[in-house]
Amino acid sequence: MSYTNSKASLSERSKSRLVTALLASAFVLPLPDCLFPGVSGITPASAQTDDSKLQPVIVEKVVSSDISQQLRTSGEILSYQGADIHPKIGGEIIKVNVRESSVVKAGDVLAEIDHRILDAQLEQAQAAVTVARASVEVQEVLVKTSESALVSAKAQAAAAKAKAVNMAATKKRYEELFREGAVSEQQLDDVRTQYDAADAQNVSAETSIRQAEDSIRSNQVTLKVRKAQLAQAESNLHAAEVQRENAFVKAPFDGRITMRALDAGAMANPAQPIFRLEQMDRVKVIGSLVEKDLMQLQAGKTEASVRVDTFADREFKGTVTSVYPAITSKTRTGQFEVVLENPEIVLRSGMYATIILSLQTEKNAVVVPKDALLTHNGQASVIHVTSEGMAVRKPVRVGIVQETRAQIIEGLRPGDLIITQGAELVKTGIRVKPVLMEGDK
Repeated sequence: MSYTNSKASLSERSKSRLVTALLASAFVLPLPDCLFPGVSGITPASAQTDDSKLQPVIVEKVVSSDISQQLRTSGEILSYQGADIHPKIGGEIIKVNVRESSVVKAGDVLAEIDHRILDAQLEQAQAAVTVARASVEVQEVLVKTSESALVSAKAQAAAAKAKAVNMAATKKRYEELFREGAVSEQQLDDVRTQYDAADAQNVSAETSIRQAEDSIRSNQVTLKVRKAQLAQAESNLHAAEVQRENAFVKAPFDGRITMRALDAGAMANPAQPIFRLEQMDRVKVIGSLVEKDLMQLQAGKTEASVRVDTFADREFKGTVTSVYPAITSKTRTGQFEVVLENPEIVLRSGMYATIILSLQTEKNAVVVPKDALLTHNGQASVIHVTSEGMAVRKPVRVGIVQETRAQIIEGLRPGDLIITQGAELVKTGIRVKPVLMEGDK
């Protein structure tokens, strides 16, 4: 936040009194320089007696300065961020950690709602996850066991098949030998018995393979079910954790508590806010302008000075950060936003503000006090004091006009002396005694 103190050499009341005294002196009697404290006459103290009888007038030198076209409007100061903090669950408030004006950080616990039942529900959910995880682990072991059984069954089946093939060849050879009379019938029967046993063993091995495969499929299906149950249990646990976490009312952002509605022992209701939190180290000022003026603003470029009645001697500097796109149909006005730094928290939400917007700037312009301007029949003029001390009305063409200053496009040059106080009461065409304001020496 930046600001300037509005200072002048003399207050408006002092200037008014001085003007009255100076003008009165022109009609009563000559007054010495000592009656004008705080100002310095161009005419030296050793001036001739005739000069001392001249009407004293307050003058200022025309200066060269930068001046900006300004728009003036009113607005309201709002917190940069603001939120009503509602509890997410209902219940008895068992602890409140902040009061109005407390400064908090995002995540700070502002209040605590009774969570004993939620604690029990959380423990149940944690236990359910433990059981479900154990079931998954057991089922994974069963799947691995059935997979090992399948490997073993396949190995046994391979051996049984090889033996069956071998016995089939032996049986065929013995049958040929029996036809040739080389072996007895008993020997052939023994070989046939061995063949039948090997074939039965081969069939049994194939059955074992199918059974092992069926076991794997069954265990895998069961494992999927167990994993789904675990996922459900973990989901329930997460819900229980969130629900318990909701018992702690936390700050969503850095800021200051501006309202506390409930105390410990009260019943919290999600429909009723407990706190109001506002970020006040930065504020925004919302103003409005008619459509044609609003179009002259540029977000990020247009500078603004903000004043509030509470701090009449300070100006708060900022920039237009946003020009709202909507125009109100009834009033034909639109809104804009100015952001101000507010580290001392002197600006408060809801304050009425005067906004002065600086548009185009004229560099090294000829500038005079606004009070020096006279207007007659639409023609602006000033009372110029010549080098000979003559008061002369001089027409001027006015450019940018601010609250206290005005740009002169034609008619004056830097260094010219003009009457700034009570010019309308000064008779032109006569010699006067110019008295410079202290700041213009």
